[in-house]
Amino acid sequence: MSTDPQRGPEVRTPKRSSGYLWAGLLLLVIVAVDVIPREFPGLFGLAGSDVRRFLTMRLFSLGQVSISILLLLKAALFFLLLSTIAARVRHPIYVRLRHTAMGEARAYMLARFASMAVYVFGLLVGLEWTGLSLNTLAIVGGTLGIGVGFGLQQIVANWVAGLVLLVEQPVRIGDVINVQSLAGTIVRIGGRSTWVRTYDGEVVIIPNSDLTNHQVINWTANDLKVRLTIPVGVGYGSDPDQVRNSLLQIMEQNSEVLKTPTPEVIFKDLGDSSLDFRLRFWADVSPDRDHEALKSDLYFAILKSFRQQGIEIPFPQRDVHLRTAAGQPNT
Repeated sequence: MSTDPQRGPEVRTPKRSSGYLWAGLLLLVIVAVDVIPREFPGLFGLAGSDVRRFLTMRLFSLGQVSISILLLLKAALFFLLLSTIAARVRHPIYVRLRHTAMGEARAYMLARFASMAVYVFGLLVGLEWTGLSLNTLAIVGGTLGIGVGFGLQQIVANWVAGLVLLVEQPVRIGDVINVQSLAGTIVRIGGRSTWVRTYDGEVVIIPNSDLTNHQVINWTANDLKVRLTIPVGVGYGSDPDQVRNSLLQIMEQNSEVLKTPTPEVIFKDLGDSSLDFRLRFWADVSPDRDHEALKSDLYFAILKSFRQQGIEIPFPQRDVHLRTAAGQPNT
């Protein structure tokens, strides 16, 4: 699935060639080893009967169902066709609903749920068709779950977290986020993981549970504007009004700093070695350029302006007082 910030998420369509190729091969094998020998027993002679006998030989039993190689081949063909149909259902639903009042994000969520519903319904139909009792399957699944439950704990947690993300939608495809030390744009939300494209062009795949268990900063949850703050310190000999006017002029000349709301300069504190100011301004959030680049441009402009105007940028200073012990001469 690809993402265009102006168009929103695109549902990935399945590749026809690979899916149809495997389905065709499995169908040919099933016809050759099952349908032809059964309907035309004399066509392949004894060799054909031996092959069919081998493929229909019981490997093990699951309830009242005898599991053979032929049954496994049929099951593989069934799952392949079911997966293809479920994937094909997702795309037209999303295309029809993405431009309605429902919105792109909810259309994507509904398309995924419809695909999952088709898959589950087809799976239940297939189980009933084979005669496999769901009670037997539940017993076998419970037995296997005891052994592998702890190993699959994180996978199940990520799947549940994926459903939470699709239903509650704290983050959406195209959102610019920060989670832990990662910053970037969400390009895909899957069942188990979420893909985030960083500002360096890398795609980082993170588990969905990280988005539900950790604090996430969503820069674009409400709109595409964010307020940024830059600290600036000047020497005590500087004129505060001159500093304020210079900083306001720098922000006014930068095209990335929004003029509304109006940028402001706050006199923050009388520090140990400096007069501390804060630049506060609003800027648009970009999926291709982070805020550090804008701050860097402003710092370059501030340093150049201060040097031209003779405004001192101080360094930490300490006064050291020497005390002479009683009876010792001063040197």
